[in-house]
Amino acid sequence: MKRFLIAGILALAAALSVAAPARGQAAQQHEESNNRAVLEQIVARVNNQIITQTDLEVARQRLRNEMSQQLSGAELEQKFQEAEADVLRDLIDQYLLVQRGEDLGLSVEPEVIRYFDNMRQELKLPSMEEVERYFAQRGMSFEDYRQEVRNQIMTRMVMQREVAGRVLLDEQAVRDYYLQHREEMARPEQVHLREVLVSTEGATGEALAAREERVREVLEKIRKGEPFEEVAKQYSDSPTASEGGDLGLFDPDKLSSSIRDVVMKLRAGGVTDPLRTPQGFLILQLVEHYAAGVPPFEQVESEIRQKLYFDQVQPALREYLSQMRRENYVMVAAGYTDTGAVEDEFKPGAVRRGSRRARKGE
Repeated sequence: MKRFLIAGILALAAALSVAAPARGQAAQQHEESNNRAVLEQIVARVNNQIITQTDLEVARQRLRNEMSQQLSGAELEQKFQEAEADVLRDLIDQYLLVQRGEDLGLSVEPEVIRYFDNMRQELKLPSMEEVERYFAQRGMSFEDYRQEVRNQIMTRMVMQREVAGRVLLDEQAVRDYYLQHREEMARPEQVHLREVLVSTEGATGEALAAREERVREVLEKIRKGEPFEEVAKQYSDSPTASEGGDLGLFDPDKLSSSIRDVVMKLRAGGVTDPLRTPQGFLILQLVEHYAAGVPPFEQVESEIRQKLYFDQVQPALREYLSQMRRENYVMVAAGYTDTGAVEDEFKPGAVRRGSRRARKGE
């Protein structure tokens, strides 16, 4: 699960809420597509499902919300305009992949349940009923969000099974890349940290004493050998709890002197005594200390593999989706552009052998 899950929840849910009155549940939207066709513009058809102007606007708003978490001003506008051209393409891609997953009989429910349980823990709510209430109190549709999560998980599973899982890396290519790009990999001194935060905000007297006792108990668990990340997930009050307290990499010189002096004395895997901060009691773990310069191959091997893997997966995925467009019914309304369209794409009125439309007898 990615860090900042709550921020992602709010961004996606905000986009979904743009058209919530018109949409209803995502599953119902597709089942009732013929009735809704008279109410709003149909942008595209993907086999027996439709993409409406509302769907397109929701996707655009979601994209903008996601990008605005990292960009702002003129840069945000420029990057958004560049990415906006592919919004319809990406929607069609998702519809094709979800349909393919359903044809393959893939089940995503265990992943969906796990996703929402992680959300429940990050929101620190006792039950899924409280999660649904959390959405309702903010004017968000929980069912729309759940369906969107389901679609995203299904999409990822199909891509892994049909494309990514078939990409193989040449071991020599990984080492060659390292030798050819050594100088580019040079980096400053860095430390990788994890945290457990026991909040003391608003705590005084007995409440503060209870917080102090809790941090002592947490530290004892860690010193007895419980994995730091598991302790962080269970006991930390920080937003990083769902990520096992992972804070990422830091330049030691940019840490506060009180933290730097303690952390730099640790060996990899070591933990600090509780540090008093304005937010509460903080326990830090030094995951790794990276010296300045070109890192050894073993330290960057995983990073290189990810890059080379991604470089191969992207064109393979695009070709797979192009082939799906040839084998399925995809129609885009006049005035709209599918940037993933292929020359011999399925045309209205024709039925390809093996297509969903042919199998369903539509």
